[in-house]
Amino acid sequence: MPVTIKDVAKAAGVSPSTVTRVIQNKSTISDETKKRVRKAMKELNYHPNLNARSLVSSYTQVIGLVLPDDSDVFYQNPFFPSVLRGIAQVASENHYAIQIATGKDEKERLNAISQMVYGKRVDGLIFLYAQENDPLVQLVVEEQFPFLILGKSLSPFIPLVDNDNIQAGFDATEYFIKKGCSRIAFIGGTKKLFVTQDRLTGYEQALQEHKLSLDSHRTFFADEFLEEKGYKFSKQLFEYDPKTDAVITTDSLLAEGVCNYLNEHQLNVPILSFDSVNPKLNLAAYVNINSLALGRTSFETILQIINDVKENRQICYRQVIAHEIIEK
Repeated sequence: MPVTIKDVAKAAGVSPSTVTRVIQNKSTISDETKKRVRKAMKELNYHPNLNARSLVSSYTQVIGLVLPDDSDVFYQNPFFPSVLRGIAQVASENHYAIQIATGKDEKERLNAISQMVYGKRVDGLIFLYAQENDPLVQLVVEEQFPFLILGKSLSPFIPLVDNDNIQAGFDATEYFIKKGCSRIAFIGGTKKLFVTQDRLTGYEQALQEHKLSLDSHRTFFADEFLEEKGYKFSKQLFEYDPKTDAVITTDSLLAEGVCNYLNEHQLNVPILSFDSVNPKLNLAAYVNINSLALGRTSFETILQIINDVKENRQICYRQVIAHEIIEK
């Protein structure tokens, strides 16, 4: 016979209604009770009917993930699989499903999340990127739909989870300065992304604080995170200044292109990049941005936001995940 809610309730020592509230992730149930009930569900191999539950509760138990423009670059970038793994872990722990919203351009992505929001197909949205004047974010703000951004926003009213990327950029630059480097280059992604802007700001602040010159010819910005962009910019950089003594890249794919150029030309120049797993590259160090924690915290926070909406509370969460420099 199939396992029922009554069986789970008996095993956990609670009432059937408590099991139902745990399945709905009600904030009124203590964490200890939730753990006990979920343990019983796992041991009994009980799987709640998501469709039936959504009809009763008016909630879908689904969270939408909004991706950047669909491209090979997204799927090649090691940052996103790590973030997605963190999100999937917490989703599983809370019996939530995940739905992806993407498209080849902004219009397709806007259509995808419009269907999610107006069709009430998801309980909330997590944006896996952050950029200025995003019409997709504007839509959910106007509809007062639960969401958060994995990244930065200039508005104090938008919930987000992020690193302190200005400080991370500063720390990365100062790492090289303390090793005696003075002609440090910066290779980043597109300037429309807040993460690029902030890491650049940190880079510039570190140079200024240590009284080193700012040279625009040592900064480069790629419209796509691709290995060939790192190679191309390295060629331009060393043709301009053969005495460049360190390179910071904001992405390991760009770093790979830099490494290839340096190896090809037998140049011994240290490189630092940003990542969350130890890049299989010849780097001096990397800034660990803890993307697994970014993913886990993002999902935990969107659940808090959804519960706040249920309880008619308005709280703007702004979570900052620590970074660290790891020498190789």
